[in-house]
Amino acid sequence: MDFEKLFDKVNHDKLMGMLERKIEDKRVLKLIRKFLQAGIMIGGLFHKSEEGTPQGGPLSPLLSNIMLDDLDKEL
Repeated sequence: MDFEKLFDKVNHDKLMGMLERKIEDKRVLKLIRKFLQAGIMIGGLFHKSEEGTPQGGPLSPLLSNIMLDDLDKEL
């Protein structure tokens, strides 16, 4: 696993699956999905986020750590 690019490579579907096992409130899950798919503007053009967590986003470190939880348990 490439930890250097972790924030850029988080798989949204895998992360959401992990969150669905722990979070029952569908509104919270929907909000997190929207956060992940917010996208970015480059040169006035919108680019949808297909993977990764938003750089500088307040939830990004937490969501990335959730992704690493399985690896941590294996070690």
